[in-house]
Amino acid sequence: MPSPFDCRPFFRLGRSARGGLLLLGLFLEAIGATAARAEGLEFVYPSSPFPWFVAEVLGVLLLVAVAILLYLLRYILGDKQIRLGADLQKSLEKSYLERQREEFKKKSEALNERIRAVRNQLSTLFTKVKNLSTTLDPEQLFQNINDMLVQEVGVSKFILFLHDREKQELYPCRWQGFPDSIKGTLIIPLHQPHFLTFAFQRRRPVYRLAATDDLETRPLIDLPPLPGTLLALPIHTQTESLGVIHLEAFQGERQEIDEADLRFLTSLGSFMGMALANANILLQTRDELTSTRQLTEQQLQEKKRLKEIFSRYTSPELVETIMKNPGSIRMGGTTKTATILFSDIAGFTRFSSRLTPEQVVHAINEYLSRMTEIVLDNNGEIDKFIGDAVMARFGVLADLPLPGLSAVRAALAMLEEVRHLQARWAQEGREGFSIRIGIATGPVLAGNIGSERRSEFTVMGTTVNLASRLEALNKELKSSLLIDEPTYEQISNEVRAVPRENVAIRGLEGTMRVYEVLGYREEAGVRGRGKIIRMKDKMAAGRSGQPPAEPLPAEPVSDATPEPVQDHRPGGGS
Repeated sequence: MPSPFDCRPFFRLGRSARGGLLLLGLFLEAIGATAARAEGLEFVYPSSPFPWFVAEVLGVLLLVAVAILLYLLRYILGDKQIRLGADLQKSLEKSYLERQREEFKKKSEALNERIRAVRNQLSTLFTKVKNLSTTLDPEQLFQNINDMLVQEVGVSKFILFLHDREKQELYPCRWQGFPDSIKGTLIIPLHQPHFLTFAFQRRRPVYRLAATDDLETRPLIDLPPLPGTLLALPIHTQTESLGVIHLEAFQGERQEIDEADLRFLTSLGSFMGMALANANILLQTRDELTSTRQLTEQQLQEKKRLKEIFSRYTSPELVETIMKNPGSIRMGGTTKTATILFSDIAGFTRFSSRLTPEQVVHAINEYLSRMTEIVLDNNGEIDKFIGDAVMARFGVLADLPLPGLSAVRAALAMLEEVRHLQARWAQEGREGFSIRIGIATGPVLAGNIGSERRSEFTVMGTTVNLASRLEALNKELKSSLLIDEPTYEQISNEVRAVPRENVAIRGLEGTMRVYEVLGYREEAGVRGRGKIIRMKDKMAAGRSGQPPAEPLPAEPVSDATPEPVQDHRPGGGS
């Protein structure tokens, strides 16, 4: 800190400051002179210059003293002001920090309380979910879900809807706060716009208060038949939606859901879906689920076992139909008009001779898996595997209006799939093979065939034998796909086929006309091959990442009628 008596600051003053002091001195002298004239005073200057010099020096010293005094006052007052400002700032900062500390403490306590509440909620959820996942009794499972919604979530009005796969609609299964009359009347088709169908299809909850800000959900507000939906909570697994819960009101005056509650409820919907799937709920029919009589755990396990067995041989949709209406299938034996398909590997001996037994089994299993998928995707049923041969039936368990059309579509897809396998095996340096297919349509006897110790559901009759003979006839005619005339009548507008006249079939009397199918007609090619592409996409996951092969374009059909090939009899003819 500089000394108060240090005069150097005066000499450091700028020119304007020093000039100001001189002007101040002259101003004071002018005031003095004016005052003297006003009073009539007269100054008498001495004859010696020394007194004048002393007066001038004293005037200058007076001015310097005034400047020093002003500087000291400024220094003292300014330093005090700075100290006062610093003290005031520290006081304000301390007060602000104290206030911030109190607010942070309150927020921290509130957050800790919220964390404890969420932890307790999650702990309760874990316990409840554990009870859900270990409960296989449907009635007890639904009761646990009801208790969880009412006691843990605090819901006072809700409806649990399940999905009817056959009718593609949502129906009420359990509810609270609603009359029992909704059981048969409150049905919501999946195509109907609503919060519930939107949440079911998207597998994400729809909150009413947040729906107004969403362009997709805004039009769904207040739509019938449940305009008061507060929250639509989907029940789903990772791969499938099982149902949806309509939440309309909470206990007390609560009508809002915060973000933490929404996350909790979303997790709850996923856990409910896993519990319902684990309990095989969807194996029960709609009437069973909505009635007070529930299937026992043993009955559910038996139903699950039967479903797994049937699913190996027919499509999941048909299995669902059979499980819901077992009386529609007469297992004792019945005659039906159906189409039978036989396929066999050509050149299997040469193919298998170049591979180890393990490689042969692997290749055959891969081939049969592909063929099975194609048959099932075309509403067919696998009757049996006979070595490397496949016997499939169309229109036996399921009533198909045109079973021959489904069978031929499946056959063309099978041929194309084998070409795809051949191409991939060739890239891997492996031997390939081709297949031959025979298809026949007509009456068959379907039923349980066998002994008391072992029997199987299969088909018999002339139509079955004819399909087998047509498959074998491909070798002689150097063809890949042969069909009989009743089958051709069902698919004549969709495929290109060459008639083979006067063909003798081993084991059958006389001759008959058969048709060699070459492919789809041009106008039907897009539809038929589009179906093949969809089936190939479904099977692409099992091909080690190989992309599906592009289908060959449909060849144009000539307007000219193909010339029939005459008299193809075994051992004779042209």
